[in-house]
Amino acid sequence: MYQPLLEIDLTTGTMTPLELPREVRERWLGGTGLGLYLLSKEIRRGMKVTDPDCPVFILTGPLGGTAVPQSTDMVIVTVNAEFSRNVCASHAHGFFAARLRHAGWDGIILRGRAAKPVYLWIDGDNVELRPADHLWGQDTFETQRRIIDANSEAGPDISVYCIGQAGESLIEGSSVRGDWAYGANQGGSGVAFGAKNFKAMAVVETGTVPVRDATRLEEIGARWQAAIATANPGFPESKNYDGFKYMTGPLADLGWIMGKNFTDPEVGVAWSARLAKDSAKWKFEAVGGWNCQAACHYKAKCTTGPMAGLEFTGYGGEIMEELGPNLGIEDPGVAFMLSGLVDGYGMAAKGAPRTIAMLMEAFNDKLITSEQIDGLDLTWGNYTSVMALLEKTVTREGVGELIAQGLMATAKAFGIEDRAMHMHGVGFNDHDPRATPMVMFQMQVASGAGPNWQTLVEMMMGRPEPDLGYEESLTAKDIDRIAEASHVTQKAKLLYDSLGACYFSFIGVRGILGYISESLDAAAGVHISPDELLAIGDRVLTLQRLINIYLGYTPADDFDIAERLFEPIPSGPVAGNGLTRDDFVRIRDEFYEFQGWSLLTGAPTDETLARLGLHDIHVGAVVGGNT
Repeated sequence: MYQPLLEIDLTTGTMTPLELPREVRERWLGGTGLGLYLLSKEIRRGMKVTDPDCPVFILTGPLGGTAVPQSTDMVIVTVNAEFSRNVCASHAHGFFAARLRHAGWDGIILRGRAAKPVYLWIDGDNVELRPADHLWGQDTFETQRRIIDANSEAGPDISVYCIGQAGESLIEGSSVRGDWAYGANQGGSGVAFGAKNFKAMAVVETGTVPVRDATRLEEIGARWQAAIATANPGFPESKNYDGFKYMTGPLADLGWIMGKNFTDPEVGVAWSARLAKDSAKWKFEAVGGWNCQAACHYKAKCTTGPMAGLEFTGYGGEIMEELGPNLGIEDPGVAFMLSGLVDGYGMAAKGAPRTIAMLMEAFNDKLITSEQIDGLDLTWGNYTSVMALLEKTVTREGVGELIAQGLMATAKAFGIEDRAMHMHGVGFNDHDPRATPMVMFQMQVASGAGPNWQTLVEMMMGRPEPDLGYEESLTAKDIDRIAEASHVTQKAKLLYDSLGACYFSFIGVRGILGYISESLDAAAGVHISPDELLAIGDRVLTLQRLINIYLGYTPADDFDIAERLFEPIPSGPVAGNGLTRDDFVRIRDEFYEFQGWSLLTGAPTDETLARLGLHDIHVGAVVGGNT
């Protein structure tokens, strides 16, 4: 069933429950959909995430914390701290979302700004804002440990999400991290917390989610999980899947692993091979979230090389790629160590580490000197200099002040804009998107939340989507189908992002729309047919586009992208893959036509708004919709 949101005014310290009309919940569900709807009512032109009146919505979904497989998802929705003409819709997993719902809350709304650092404590109806001065300056791991230790009388099942030093210092690319292994890493969500002096939020396990028919929901969940196992044989039903090891084969074969700031794919291939060899000797324990069978995170202990004995809890796949081969670092144990350092600081790998990769390329090509970077040696693979730059960034010392301002600010200061691997002026998810061109297109154009995952790109990686009309998967060569596939799967992805369950619960599952429809009925008494579900996803993505247009997004922004990404991959297992600029323009135009967006303004047309029942939607102070 639906539960209230906890509305917090950090300026005054007041906290009140907010009950939303049932018709709003059924129209927008939760997660991204509900967050965008609420944001659309409060956003104003020129609003920055650092403004006290900028709201932050931390939301679960109607299936979160239930018997639905992997019902772990929460999303932070606010203004994007990195690209001002997009929203932030940053997802995170673990136990926090489930425990928040178990405590009687479907989400949290943050407003205002605390005079001093605070953290939120939730124990059922007992909600408190507590002083966090003693936590300010601590990394994300130590912050979690201190809060859990200080509240040990509440029991062992406490979830904490928090910022580290990066969020406190308002570093571009800051994240919100929690449950030891997880993080909301998109859109600069850590800046949103830091600007409000909001260090952390903690919730203790207190009960279960009230549902309409628990027995039926458990039966649906069991059938759904069996369908997941059928669709994804790499994700066994037992909790022993290790997402880390995905880096040792499949991604390397796809040509996804980047090397030396995207200049040398062979470095990524060699790094993956060494990772396979070394990690076979490491010790792993799979880590999952609430009702999670995928368990793609882990606790690990490195037993090889200079980092032997080091332990780390996290994901480590994509982040190790950014902090390993993309910096020219050959030893996987070193990348493992740097991953823990970055997670502790609370920064996304596509932030400061991407900027450091750019500086390393420029240094090795003799475009910048050691004197310009505080006397450091940025030879490829010099991880001690990487560590020094990361510390300088979170303290905003020396060249770290520039890095803290972001990738393009640093590039412009040194005159090396052509070495900045960016989309919309910021770093993007940590793979080489040229290897699978739909990835590149969807992050740059389809996603309205910055360079983010808002389509089902696994369709080009051997995974069909039968419920969406794709009985066979696509390949990287199916360039002519990217526009249509992006349109169809984005509707599905934004539906999934509004339900409260992990992405891995949905992809490739035959009958998925039926499972969702049945589960919503059993969980919340919401009767939505499978066909109507995709209309909700379409409505969410259209509202997202209206907000972006309101914030100043134009079709010209579609082409604000690193020129190197239009060059074919030079070598490696998928040499030659990529999109030309002409391909990109054509696909963009086709995508707009599928979406029902104006090529002139980028906005949804009046016909599109009428079809989705959004003809009278208001974004901020302006009626949405232009033709």
